[in-house]
Amino acid sequence: MAAIILLPLTALSQSKTDSILSVATQQIYENPDTSIKLATEILTKTNLSADAKVRVYLIISTAYSSKRDYEKSLEYTLKALELLPKLTDAYLKIKLLNRIGGQYQELKIYDKAITYLDQAKLLIEQLPQNEVTIRSLGYNNLVRGFVYREQMSCDIALNYFEKAIEDYKNILDHPAVKANISTSYYNRGNCLITLGRLKEAENSFLQGVKYAKTIDAKSLVAFAQKGLAEVYTSQGEYQKAIALIEEALQNSQDVGDKVLNRALYNALATNYLATGNLKGYAVFKSKNLEIHKELTKTERQTIDTSINDLIITNSKKLASVKKTTRILQILFISLILLGVILLIRSVIYSEKSLKSLKKKLEF
Repeated sequence: MAAIILLPLTALSQSKTDSILSVATQQIYENPDTSIKLATEILTKTNLSADAKVRVYLIISTAYSSKRDYEKSLEYTLKALELLPKLTDAYLKIKLLNRIGGQYQELKIYDKAITYLDQAKLLIEQLPQNEVTIRSLGYNNLVRGFVYREQMSCDIALNYFEKAIEDYKNILDHPAVKANISTSYYNRGNCLITLGRLKEAENSFLQGVKYAKTIDAKSLVAFAQKGLAEVYTSQGEYQKAIALIEEALQNSQDVGDKVLNRALYNALATNYLATGNLKGYAVFKSKNLEIHKELTKTERQTIDTSINDLIITNSKKLASVKKTTRILQILFISLILLGVILLIRSVIYSEKSLKSLKKKLEF
């Protein structure tokens, strides 16, 4: 990989560029900084088409999202969105619309998330079924599961997580699919815990671990292990849960996912408290609160950015409406003036005709 990075990017062939972007895509979840570095360097290449730029922006956006840096992630998503009208690849349009839907889901702006997911699904249904459309539909269903879990209930969300798993299992050979299946199983397991179906939840988390291990995705392994530990905690098997969470911490050590670490610290604190280990509880509760403060600050910054973007968009729309209204007002006033002038001319003409007629009658 190092040899590839050192090549002058302006001289890279298309195949070499595609190779670098493939590596960047594969590293999104385990080494997001590497993905960002590779993709950002591609942007310095001259004569990139709109389609190529959007592909790069999506990699960078997803990598920042993996780092839970939603502000930077949103920045690159909005850059990609500006290029939507210029895209020639229908499949890339679907990917971009899906990604924007996922972005708004992360920001908890659920109505906008569903709007973009609906647009993506409409395009998917218009194209022949192939690996790309199946993968896109899997992602669409997965994000809908996230949204409906928050907006409605786990009963409804569960259906979409299972649809996503079914979609992804049709294209298991794709490198990114096993990561998405693991994520789907993990979230399915969370819903099953909420519904009190612990045995099914345990099996779902075990499937999540299995698929994550086949691609050595340590963060996804850790997430699934955290879910599995929650099942054991619910069953009163606290020591078993603690051992599994500590293993998950080892898996997450090099990833730097603060959301994951916060959840693991909180789970350890809960289990230590249940076993009467107050010292362990205090240590991990403190670590959990420390990360919680950092994440809250980041989320506020991202939401502020999103709100500012909406304000700018709405201001532009308002300015356009005002301009249109002003033109219509001028046109309406002009028509009134023209009508008045024509009416006055008609009255004057009528009076002249009447006078002329009177003169003839006097004769």
